[in-house]
Amino acid sequence: MKIIGHKPLIEYPWANEIDRLLASITNKDLSFRAFLFDVVMSMAYIDATAGLEKSIEHCTTLNNGYNAHIGFINLCSPCYENGAWQYQKAVKPESGALGKLSSEVILKFIEYFSDNFESVTVIGGSDYADALILHKDGTKILAEVKSAPLITYPLLINVNQLETPVNHQKINLTSSQLKACDSALYLHNHDLIPLGKIGSENWPFKPFVDFAIDKANENVLEKLYQTWLQAREAYISKNKENPLYYLTNACGNPPIDAKRNHDWPQKQVISDSKTSAGMDRTDDIKKAIYQTLKIGITHKHEADCKTAIISNLPAYRHNEDYILPFVPMLWGTEDDLEEIENKQVIQRKNLRYLFDYIITLENPLLRELVL
Repeated sequence: MKIIGHKPLIEYPWANEIDRLLASITNKDLSFRAFLFDVVMSMAYIDATAGLEKSIEHCTTLNNGYNAHIGFINLCSPCYENGAWQYQKAVKPESGALGKLSSEVILKFIEYFSDNFESVTVIGGSDYADALILHKDGTKILAEVKSAPLITYPLLINVNQLETPVNHQKINLTSSQLKACDSALYLHNHDLIPLGKIGSENWPFKPFVDFAIDKANENVLEKLYQTWLQAREAYISKNKENPLYYLTNACGNPPIDAKRNHDWPQKQVISDSKTSAGMDRTDDIKKAIYQTLKIGITHKHEADCKTAIISNLPAYRHNEDYILPFVPMLWGTEDDLEEIENKQVIQRKNLRYLFDYIITLENPLLRELVL
């Protein structure tokens, strides 16, 4: 098996910042890692979005030293947390760049937190696998990656303006003017983390990591993590009574009140099913299962080769219907048929799972695999 690839994130100038972040983690909760994945991906969204300065809008509800907002769902979360359903068109990177970023970030997390993995390789240009993992026991794991954050946190900016601001009026800045502005990552419930000047070194990653690794900020991170846990539960149960539900990806439409009393555009959602968290998008599940089957058929005669789906979170909403029925499924081909006692059979040793593992940051399906 000849694989051409590279280590996760090695092509990005901010990769060392993620190394610093992961090395500093003392919280052993698997969910805490999933929370940090969301924060890193939110900063990656910011970094990868071209023309960020064209999407800034005034936000007069902010009273914490910032006066403008850029978000990755169609809802201004500071306004929402102050009682207003304020539509603001979501900003997103190009889909190709986004898929590559999400894949490499989760592989970086998997590489760091799995002590028994000798190497994790991102496979570029392959039409059947996204990654190759070598386990200490000699197992080769070829994997399909499907990952997406539960929450994409918005960016707050302090823009120096002479005229009186109008709420959610567009702000026209040049790229150089934007780089001179102070910024912060907004992590909901009126909490934020300052990120300093937008034009600073390895922004926004370095300022966040500097904050996160400071022992004085442990309680702040724990509070933000608890908010994320509440949002995760609201997402899983589709609990629209929990205000955090409408800040998660794939939350759908706002309530009728938003359209009746807050001028919400009639045909606009906050976030659609394409942004489902982890591997929860049904199209992704179908593609991932097909890809693992294709990998399995391609390498079926290699006893040490296994297949996996990798994600940050499992398919919480679609696990029962789309995942569980396929977990025990075994397959073989016509070539595996043998005649035993006048019957055409395939022996168990010649059958393979549809996918061997689902490797996630929390609630993974590992069978005999030891991470």
